[in-house]
Formats: sequence, C-alpha cells, structure tokens
Amino acid sequence: MLNRNSRSKPLNGLLVGCLAWSMANLALADEAHAWLKRMGTAIKTLNYVGTFVFIHANHVESMRVIHAADQNEERERLISLNGSPREIIRDSNQLICIIPETRSVIVEKSRPRKYIPEALLNLDQGLDKHYLFHIVGKDRVAGMGAIIIAIKPRDAFRYGYRLWISTDTNLLLKSEVVNEHGEIVEQLVFTELKVQEKIDPALLKPEISIEGFTWHREMNSPRPMPKERLWQIVRLPPGFKPQMHMEHGLPNRRMAVEHWVLTDGLATVSVYIEKPQASAKEQLQGVSTMGAINAYGTALEGYQLIVVGEVPKVTVMMIGQSIRKTP
Repeated sequence: MLNRNSRSKPLNGLLVGCLAWSMANLALADEAHAWLKRMGTAIKTLNYVGTFVFIHANHVESMRVIHAADQNEERERLISLNGSPREIIRDSNQLICIIPETRSVIVEKSRPRKYIPEALLNLDQGLDKHYLFHIVGKDRVAGMGAIIIAIKPRDAFRYGYRLWISTDTNLLLKSEVVNEHGEIVEQLVFTELKVQEKIDPALLKPEISIEGFTWHREMNSPRPMPKERLWQIVRLPPGFKPQMHMEHGLPNRRMAVEHWVLTDGLATVSVYIEKPQASAKEQLQGVSTMGAINAYGTALEGYQLIVVGEVPKVTVMMIGQSIRKTP
C-alpha cells in the first residue's frame, strides 16, 4: 500500500513542472514585449531610408520610405515604385497624398502608417489577455539578422502576426498577418533598409509637380455623437471596446455618417451607419473579403450598416448583427 508521502511526490513533481513551464512562458513573453517596445521606439525615432514590398489582396506594391525624426516630430515620405505614380507625405499634423493619374492632391489629418499596425508601436499590456507573445526563432532579411516574434490570438476573433525585427537597429524588417486558418493574408518585406545620421530635407519634398492639380481637403471635422444616440452595439467580441464614436462627412456623401472605431488594443474595426442616397444602386449585403480585410454589410430600418476591419469574418458578422436602434 502506498503511503501518503509516496503519493504526493508525483503530484508535487507535476506542480513544479507546471510552474516552471508557466514561468518560462512568462519570461519569453516579457522578452518578446521588450523587443516590440524597442521596435516601436526605433520606427518612430530613427532616421532611415528603405524599400519594401507590401503584398495584400493579391496586389503587390513596391514602396520607398524616407523617415526623419527629431525631438519635435516625425516626417515621412512614401513613394510608389510600381503601378500608377503616387506619393504620400506625412508629418505630425497632416497627410498629403499626390495622385498624378487624377491630377489631384488629397489633404487629411495625419493618420497612422498603413503598412504596420500602429498599436504595435504602443503596446498595451492588456493584450496578453487575448494574444500570446513568443520569440520563435532567428532569420535574415535584406542581409540583416532578425529575431522573429509571433503574436498568436487566443480565440477566433482576431488575426495573428509574425514580425522580423533587426537585431542591429531594432527596425521592422518583415511582417506577416496570419488568418484563422494559418494562411498569410498580408505581408511586408524590406529589400533594403539603411539608418542614417541625418536626412536631407530635400528628400522629404515631392518630386511630382502638382501645378494645376485639384486639391481635396478633408471635409468637416468629426464631431462627438449627441447623447441621444440612435444606434447601439449590444454585443462585442471579447476584448473589443469603443475607441471612438463620431459623426462626420465622407466624400460624395451629402449626409453625415455615424462612425464607430472598435479595438482590442491591436486589431481595429470600423462601423459606418448612414442613410443611403437615392442614387445608390448597389449596397453591400453579407460578407466581402479582400486580402486581410473583411467587411459585413446589411440594411436595417432604412439605413445601411457596414462593418470593416483586418479581422476574421466571424468578428465583423458578430458586430454587424449586434447593432440595434436605441430604445
């Protein structure tokens, strides 16, 4: 017959093993967070020039980026290297998009970079509730050594990410967005990236002549929704919370559009609610997919509802089907 002490030894060994495994995972997560924090600082504060390929929705864009930073602000210029010529110039206050094909210049308030989730540059520790952070290996990209960070979702409501971070400069060298099936739905790869002590100011000015172009400035500024709200979202996927709820105009829209921005701290979803124009012929119904982006559209009590974001279909569907008129 086994005595009490002999039965407790295997149990104690199991507990010790579980504790050691848990502590090891916490250490790996902490190290991954440290790398991501250094990456965020490097992307925002270093001066660099590089060329990258951005693959999304079966479309390949080759872009050149010139980034300058000082104690006061960031300045960045993006130049399209394939397809129709296009330049984007961004600083802390505004974003200017030059499109020679339509002889137009679009001026908006400065917005986050589209080629990397802005949340990765300002990580919220609360993300650990919904994502697992791991260092999964080492690699080389564009001739530079890199550490590979995997960000894996804990449920089916968000995508995963893989990031290749330079072990020398801490800059991002490569990124992948991975869907719920493990498929790569968006990818960025730098083919060349050099840090410079100083950026010549002339490199931040557009090369395209904009003489005679038509300027389109952002319409009316977004304004907070009134307290008497017409709509509400009664159910959200775990971890998603409203980040913004505004009313504003959109190009080619005479009436204001109600706009929510929802986020879990990393993934972002936009909800648009508007009264369709009489001239509108086709409206989105059901789910539509374009690369990493899923959109869900439906009509409700004479309004058009659209939910869109770089999240799985189940996420946009849950949100779209949870919108109700306020009682």
